[in-house]
Amino acid sequence: MLTARKVSLLLTYLVSVGCFFALYGIADDTYFLFLAFIFTLGILNEWRFHVYLPRWLLNVGGIFISLVFLLELSFENVVKPFANMLLLLLAIKSIEEKKPRDIYQMLLLSLFGIAVSTTFRLDLSFLLFFIYELFLGSVAFLFTNAYANMGDKPIPSEFLRKYLRFSFLFPLLIALSTVPFFLILPRTQTPLFDLFAKREKGLVSGIANEVELGKVGEVQQDNTVAFRVYGDLPPDPYWRVSVFDTLVNTKWIKTLREEEPYKGKGLGTFRYRIILEPTYDTFLPLMDYPLKVLKLEGLRMARVKRLKGGYYESSQPINRPVRLEAISSLDPPADPPVPVYLSVPEDVPRSIRSLARKLSEGKRSDEEKLEAVRSFFSKDFSYSLKLSKPEGDPIEFFLFKSRRGNCEFFASSTALLLRLMGIPARVVGGFKGYIKNDYGNYYIVTNSMAHVWVEAYIKGRWVRVDTTPPYTSPAVRKISKLSLIRDALISFWYENVVDFSAQKQLSLFRELYRGIRSLSAEDIKRAFIKSSYIFGVVILLYSLISLYRRLRKTPENLYRALISKLSRYEGMDLRRMMPEEVLRLTAGKPYQREASFIVELYLRYRFSPYTVSKKELREAYRLLRKI
Repeated sequence: MLTARKVSLLLTYLVSVGCFFALYGIADDTYFLFLAFIFTLGILNEWRFHVYLPRWLLNVGGIFISLVFLLELSFENVVKPFANMLLLLLAIKSIEEKKPRDIYQMLLLSLFGIAVSTTFRLDLSFLLFFIYELFLGSVAFLFTNAYANMGDKPIPSEFLRKYLRFSFLFPLLIALSTVPFFLILPRTQTPLFDLFAKREKGLVSGIANEVELGKVGEVQQDNTVAFRVYGDLPPDPYWRVSVFDTLVNTKWIKTLREEEPYKGKGLGTFRYRIILEPTYDTFLPLMDYPLKVLKLEGLRMARVKRLKGGYYESSQPINRPVRLEAISSLDPPADPPVPVYLSVPEDVPRSIRSLARKLSEGKRSDEEKLEAVRSFFSKDFSYSLKLSKPEGDPIEFFLFKSRRGNCEFFASSTALLLRLMGIPARVVGGFKGYIKNDYGNYYIVTNSMAHVWVEAYIKGRWVRVDTTPPYTSPAVRKISKLSLIRDALISFWYENVVDFSAQKQLSLFRELYRGIRSLSAEDIKRAFIKSSYIFGVVILLYSLISLYRRLRKTPENLYRALISKLSRYEGMDLRRMMPEEVLRLTAGKPYQREASFIVELYLRYRFSPYTVSKKELREAYRLLRKI
């Protein structure tokens, strides 16, 4: 038989388990596993053995270990000690003998745990944890109240059903009532706990600081979303992330770090918004060719710089979603080349130098040389993510033996040949293309779209040279409609909940104010009439439902009808009488047998696990008509 204590304990343990899951990855791994083990032992002990340690011993031990955790506090490490301490207290509470106050404390600790998890986790999983804790926590709180008032007594099945209905309706009302507070309460422009956000390495892009032969190909097999784009975009765009100027062994690196203002004409501009996922790196991807960052949320504009080569970087790692609005142009950049764009390593193999001379023979202009390079790569070369192990110099092996490779090999070889032919060239790293998500009306760029290409300086302009054969990453082909629906939900969550900033709040209030001011008397009249219709329909539905519930043949309605009929016969209001008093009142009356049958049937239904059959209910209604 279920008791109030058992139900409240079961629900409280489920709430505490949710707290453990929410703090997984936030608390220290070693402590987490140990405390989860203690918590599990506490649950097993509660249901099987009932052996409890002295409360004073657990309290002293908890205080001592909590102080040890708090000694780990530092400016860089604030959240983890608190997460460890909360899980420790939950584990201690699980092995105590539980009174109502202990259950209340476990619920409160679990609530604190969810709050702490927001310092690290603001993705859609937090919403699931929040809903889980809200509903189960509210139900557990109400049943703990029942335990505190009733004690450890059996719960009648009818009482349990009614209490459960109310308990699940209660958190729903709470959730709905929080919406106005979410909209109107003041909020900061940046997350309150940003100082404590993760600083560890996140997505592996392979293109942020350097391009190493073979590395971008590894990223091209990862479908993690790098950023989302809103706006009208051209087909198959390039997304500029970094520009590399120097080849060292098998790596292209950046040696130019000075700022460079844009000097283009800005022909054929595109305006768009980007929501960049946390990268724990500094790059800001923008569509070629970026003109200007107009707005920035989640990052200070003063920390963003445009560097030589026309790409943008932040001076701090991006450890949370960043929203930016920018303008890009179809007009290629015209920044003058610097000597490093012609530099080649001294140990370039003789065969590569000979190839550059051969491609240059008879070519009078840079355009002709560039066309010769493009033509060379268009024959007998193929794209592949499965690379053969190079023998000797990897570029030489690619050009003369394997003739198969990914975009880094094509870009590196192209830039090296152009420089050997006297044409300034640089390697650009970023992304190519997008996937349209029709479920959210935006575009997705994933890590699998990572790409590198070349820019050559021809007639005062940097011309894009992409000699990589057209291809689609195998990872992109695996993106399903279900994953697009999931991403649309994630995007909606970030756009409307996580990123609901003070700026959005003010915009909402301004729109509301403009809407109210623009209302005419006729608009108000029409709105009032529509509201009256809706209100009338609601009242009618409520009345019909109430009438149905009163006319339905149930033990409650049967007893209510009996009391109403007896009140008329006796000339007094019997509604406040207990059923036992009604039985005494009808003793010796002509209708005693009928009334006794109905009252006893109601008492069995109301206060015992007895289930009233349809046959008994029909007989009771027949007797009611005889009175």
